[in-house]
Amino acid sequence: MNVFDQVYKNSLDTKETTVTPLPLGTYAAIEDRKISEKTCRVFDYQVGLQRGQPAHYAMVKGQDGTNQAVHIRVLPKQITWMGSPKGCQLFGQHQGTGAHLVITEGELDAMSVYEADKQKLYTVVSITSGVNACLSSLKANLQHIQTFSRVTVFFDMDDVGREYARKAAELIGPKCRIVTNFIFKDANEAWMKGGGKEILKAITTAGRYTPDGLIRAEDLVESVLNPKIDRGIDLPWDGWNKATEGLKPGEVWLIAGGTGIGKSLFTRCIALFLCLMGIKVAYFGLEESCNTTLERMLSELLGCPFHLLPPTARQEMKDDVREGMKKFASNLLLLDKFGSEDISAFVATVKHYVINEECRVVVLDHFSLLADGIALNVDQRRAIDKTIKDLKTLAMELQFTFIVVCHLSRSPGMGETAEEGGEPKLSELRGSHSLAQIPDYIWMLQRNPLDTQNPNTTSCWLKKNRVKGEVGMMSKLTFHPEICRFKEEMV
Repeated sequence: MNVFDQVYKNSLDTKETTVTPLPLGTYAAIEDRKISEKTCRVFDYQVGLQRGQPAHYAMVKGQDGTNQAVHIRVLPKQITWMGSPKGCQLFGQHQGTGAHLVITEGELDAMSVYEADKQKLYTVVSITSGVNACLSSLKANLQHIQTFSRVTVFFDMDDVGREYARKAAELIGPKCRIVTNFIFKDANEAWMKGGGKEILKAITTAGRYTPDGLIRAEDLVESVLNPKIDRGIDLPWDGWNKATEGLKPGEVWLIAGGTGIGKSLFTRCIALFLCLMGIKVAYFGLEESCNTTLERMLSELLGCPFHLLPPTARQEMKDDVREGMKKFASNLLLLDKFGSEDISAFVATVKHYVINEECRVVVLDHFSLLADGIALNVDQRRAIDKTIKDLKTLAMELQFTFIVVCHLSRSPGMGETAEEGGEPKLSELRGSHSLAQIPDYIWMLQRNPLDTQNPNTTSCWLKKNRVKGEVGMMSKLTFHPEICRFKEEMV
């Protein structure tokens, strides 16, 4: 009579006299997993029958040490529970404490590590409710876990196992190590294939958990001695370059000004200058068509108001236009439209331009159109906070420069507005103070179109300079409409 038949007979013999909420089994070797009967007894892992089918019973104990639940594996792999595992001990925790605790993802993995550990250097347990629920299982037993001087998390080597191994290490703290780069799927697979030595090596070489983003200063010596970038990409105006040393990867530049001040004119000029230098630029003019953007750039390049010419006059200049386009158009990418109210869709669009089209600079003209669309059904301030933070994160992640145009709000009763020639202030940034906190540089444009002497002269105020710290009026630019170009009057 085999072990399963014996268990079934025993259950029939005791059915009338024994009442228990948990199934009963017996101890036997799990031969196909190479787990001995002795190890099964240590862990209280039994075999039996479940509705006439061979099954394994992993006995899970409550905090008082008595069996509270059973993790049932109906062979080959139908998993179910009997009893409540909530708040239970880790599987195998009844072995007691020691110096070094190893936590696996499954019961068979725990017993495999125990089999491989001939000298019994480790106390081995497993989580009880599956890796997705491992944190609740660990939290319920954190006091016990902290009695060990060292803890090694030995979860499965798939993506989910790696993810939750990191989360478990965050919970456990500095004493925790994580098994990584294990050549087998899990400890039981290794044990079945004769990999006992590999199991022990994986535990002894497990690395200390390091939170994402943690950098040790001593590891940065060579990078600060040999920076990849000495200075950034130059802009069209000397005053801007002197104050900032150019556009650098990972930075966000905010260019702000009142309505009608010429913000789009400035950003188009910057984009054209960069394209002529061979820098690929993605220009998102959300309040104008792609044709308008290109016409205005051609006006500057050709030195005449091309965008105002009738079709017949444009045809007369077609050779100049085509020749001019050869100088910059291959480096300019535009966006036909953006109708989504989801920031994630915009982020995906930017990623395409940066990764697939290799753009080094992205211009967003303007931020308010993007943020206002996203904020239709949510709190506007929070939407603006999240949007500008997401743009900064994206620039740092993909290492490009983000130039963002932003409107200023009117401040009635507080002196002249930016549209009237008043000096713009950071407090006038529309919608959220995050617009002042997040960018690396903030340029504010001041122009008085009613000034009879200098109606086309713009004062360029650098209001925030995260790199050099120098702020103030850095440049004065006069726009000449007859040639559609800026001339720098003051540096």
